[in-house]
Amino acid sequence: KNANIVFMKETVARADDYLTRPPFIKKLIMFSLPLVLSAVLQLLYSSADLIVVGRFSENSYLAQAAISSTHTIVHLIVNLFMGLSVGINVSCAKSLGAKNGRYTSDIVHTSVLLALISGIVVGAIGIGFCDVILELMQSPPEVKGLSAIYLKIYFLGSPFNLLYNFGAAVLRSRGETKKPLIYLAVSGAVNVGLNLFFVIVLDLSVAGVAIATVVSQIISSLMIVFALVREKGDLKLNLKKIRIDRAALNEIIRIGIPAGIQASLFSVSNVIIQSSVNSFGSEVMAGNGNSLSIEGYVGVAVESLSHAATAFTAQNYGAKNKRNVSLVIKDTAILMTVINIVLPAITLLFRKPLLHLFSTEENVVKVGELRMFIMLGLYISYGLMQLFVSYLRGFGKSALPMFISLLGICVLRIIWIYTAYRLNPSLEMLYTSYPLSWIITAIAQFIAFKKVKKRVFKSLPDEDLSAAETENN
Repeated sequence: KNANIVFMKETVARADDYLTRPPFIKKLIMFSLPLVLSAVLQLLYSSADLIVVGRFSENSYLAQAAISSTHTIVHLIVNLFMGLSVGINVSCAKSLGAKNGRYTSDIVHTSVLLALISGIVVGAIGIGFCDVILELMQSPPEVKGLSAIYLKIYFLGSPFNLLYNFGAAVLRSRGETKKPLIYLAVSGAVNVGLNLFFVIVLDLSVAGVAIATVVSQIISSLMIVFALVREKGDLKLNLKKIRIDRAALNEIIRIGIPAGIQASLFSVSNVIIQSSVNSFGSEVMAGNGNSLSIEGYVGVAVESLSHAATAFTAQNYGAKNKRNVSLVIKDTAILMTVINIVLPAITLLFRKPLLHLFSTEENVVKVGELRMFIMLGLYISYGLMQLFVSYLRGFGKSALPMFISLLGICVLRIIWIYTAYRLNPSLEMLYTSYPLSWIITAIAQFIAFKKVKKRVFKSLPDEDLSAAETENN
């Protein structure tokens, strides 16, 4: 019995040290792959919503326009609170790296209650203000009613949505990415099945896919809670001990709120851009949404590697291992460059058949092609921008990248829309605001990262660094 206890403790310790044992290339891939697959599953279910209503609903492109135009609203409201999951992930990873077991447990129990409270707030805001936001976004009358139905049902599931994401952030802090993937796969399969049932059999159209989404969120959140209850070691959840720890909450908020604000800033500018897209009519709205859905599959690889970069950087920084931090930076930069060359090229090569999966309307497809060419041509700038932000968050610096993004993403795009776009109100000019803002912001984030890295490395114990560190410097 004693031998088993020792073995279990050693196993948990090795799991917690997973992010601090080089070499990292393979570990980064193994960490990121389940994240990519999880995100792909989420996108597949989102795509399934568009495909099902596009193929089986009356006035299909109106239903597609209604769903796709709500994404920016959802992100605007949800992302502010979803940023807290970044704070949870960084706080947990750093605490695990520092071997601070009691504090790690406090973070876990605080996260669960915080998810439920945040979800209720998000739901209340989303349901209460969706009609006003749709009006401000100049949503066409024939689309506005359908969009409102989808949003109000979707936001009912907000507590479950945040509970899953916060719980997954806890598990990922020690390198566990497979379980969230499995739970998402199960709930997603239910989502697709219910989509087909509600739309084809019950003819519920937009309301049907929204109900299916909420049911799948309930299932995934229950599975993630069950997983945390069954955890061994410091990440174990005891339902009787769920409470808000002030120190844990402060650290989560300190890191998470700036991350959430940064994500919301992207959404603010996207809402303004979506409003301009809406002015072109429902066919353009549908084509824009279909292209956005496809682009998302490239974006998930970027986001997943960014999450990996944050977790690996945070835990090695918490362990005060300068050499490992340097290796993580080098290896993630290599992987990000490869991803952003290969995936956009493949996506553009197969753009026509991909867009025809969503719609047979040629005008809708042409809009999608236009957007894809402009977005994916310089996508590497977006990937590098996200990577520099991830390093800064891993160092515990979340406010700095937020302010840079405020200027480089939100403010710049708004200025562009009210100047260059006003002079030439075309879709090409509208979409150009994306790569332009990515490039400028990436340069600014890189400069900030180099300055912070220099200070951070001075604070860490000196040790024999590899040649990789010399290259990084």
